Amino acid sequence: MKTKTTTSLLLLYLCLICSVTFSKGIATADSSKTKNNHKLGLSLNLGTTPGIDLAYALSPKVTARLGFAYFKYNVNTTAKSSDEEVKLKGDADLAMVGLSFEYFPFKKSSFKLFGGASYIDKGKVSVVVTPSGSYTFGNTTFSPDDIGNVKFSVDYGKSIAPFAGIGFGRTIPKSRIGFGFELGTYYTKTPEITLTGEKRLSSMSEQQAKVQENMKDWHYWPVINLRLAVRLD
Repeated sequence: MKTKTTTSLLLLYLCLICSVTFSKGIATADSSKTKNNHKLGLSLNLGTTPGIDLAYALSPKVTARLGFAYFKYNVNTTAKSSDEEVKLKGDADLAMVGLSFEYFPFKKSSFKLFGGASYIDKGKVSVVVTPSGSYTFGNTTFSPDDIGNVKFSVDYGKSIAPFAGIGFGRTIPKSRIGFGFELGTYYTKTPEITLTGEKRLSSMSEQQAKVQENMKDWHYWPVINLRLAVRLD
């Protein structure tokens, strides 16, 4: 009787061991499967290239991103310089779509390298400067309409620009929501400069060629973004 009891307990013990081992194996497999299924993510970027990125994980270390950046800002204000006030009116308009990749060299760190290229559909900043008051020269007083205005613009046109940088944070976060930061730069073509003056400020038009020459090396557009990322699966 004792032998049968001992044998039964031993068989029960072996069954428990097998059951626990099998359960652990299933849990590990399910965990691994769940971990590997985190393939999609969406991020919101706030900074010098605001917009959204849709991400797809190619491997645990490499993620592909399709991004769209859009920014439009209008200015209509008065600025004061050397006790003189001028009206500033203008806008900044940016729209581009790009493909990039982020690479995580360290397994337990969110530090990353990223790079890619964007098609710039719009990339223009323009402003009109107009005197806000009258000016007196000798015995003659000139109104703002008599003086005229100055128009200045910087236009990157339609072009393709590569970019690269470093950062922290995954576009497909391990948790449902993640935060990140990116710092880098675009390499753009030289922007086209327009500088024109009207009426008594018409001489400013003569400076356009000089300003264009001075800006011939303006090939860099900074990438400084804070990112809010959401895992979609």
